[in-house]
Amino acid sequence: MSATKTYSTRKFIEPAIFLRWFTFGLISMALLASWFMGQTQIRKTVSVEPDAEEYEEVGPLTLKPSAIGAMRIKAEAKIPSNHWVTYELILLDSQGNIVTSAMKEAWSESGTWSEGGESGTWSEKDLDAGLDVKAQTSETLTLAVSVLDYTTTSGQEIETPVPIEVEASTGVVYRTPLLWGWIVTAVLTWISGSLIQSGCGRKAIFKTIPDSDVGARGTLGGSLSLVHLRLEIISDETTPLTLSPKLWVRNADGEDLYRHTYTVMPRIAGEDVKKSELNAYFRLLKKGSYGFYVEVMPDASVDRTTITVFDGAKTSGRVEVTDIDNVAIAVLDDFDDDLKSSRTDGLPQIPLQTPPNDDDDLNENPGVGFS
Repeated sequence: MSATKTYSTRKFIEPAIFLRWFTFGLISMALLASWFMGQTQIRKTVSVEPDAEEYEEVGPLTLKPSAIGAMRIKAEAKIPSNHWVTYELILLDSQGNIVTSAMKEAWSESGTWSEGGESGTWSEKDLDAGLDVKAQTSETLTLAVSVLDYTTTSGQEIETPVPIEVEASTGVVYRTPLLWGWIVTAVLTWISGSLIQSGCGRKAIFKTIPDSDVGARGTLGGSLSLVHLRLEIISDETTPLTLSPKLWVRNADGEDLYRHTYTVMPRIAGEDVKKSELNAYFRLLKKGSYGFYVEVMPDASVDRTTITVFDGAKTSGRVEVTDIDNVAIAVLDDFDDDLKSSRTDGLPQIPLQTPPNDDDDLNENPGVGFS
């Protein structure tokens, strides 16, 4: 018989975990949806003469108010290496007035290097420009590009047209804040889960000893309280593939309420050091004084054993929980023996008959013999 019951449950999950996972999922969906929200209105390459007083019209843009997303204009100058160009993106209204603009000093450089008998080539460039526009009312604007200055890196002016690739899209969501939000939420969710896994709640028992046997007592439990046992075993390089910590849970009278042998797999935690961890969860149905005692076998390689018991613990997911009633195992064993005995006493007694002996048969039948 047993006064314990083991089952799997999510009942003790920390509520903040649900909020973090919900936020993480929401940001993930928003980040995924942002890739499909933009609608391209213009995508073309224009050749623009270097002239600060003139501009090249690219095409009309239709802007509409939107709660999510904005008009995004991207441009890239196509210039050879070791050239500089200053160009401007311009939005004009129907009367030709400038609504807004963005200027870009673009450049592309390359060269060679040598140091310590080694040499090679290098190249760097910064050619992209961008402009985001949020419409307050529905309107049609004209996108234009102007080249203000075009030179070599030595300062020589160039009069040839500059090819500039332009793309304009509406309903574009700025993904950088979403990406940072996704990263931060993911990290916080992982950290909080790890902290909960390592133990949270009131630390009712803590003891560490440079041996394989450890135990301590504390006041804890109650039907609504989750008890989290965390065991940490530090051992040397001779540790076998598995260790078998045996756990006893005892009541205030020192009687065993629960006994179980676990199996843990050590992992490398440093040079000539291995670490084993065990997390077990219980409900002690009656609050009181309880002792938790552990013996690790085989014990030859064990350098230190630490036991920590948290009362009122929370979990980061589904866990196996063992309910323990305040009934000693010895009492249960006695009750089980009494039950078996009562069943045996109620059965009818059948007399045992002794089988006949061959010599007796011969004596009773002297005329029977062997020839």
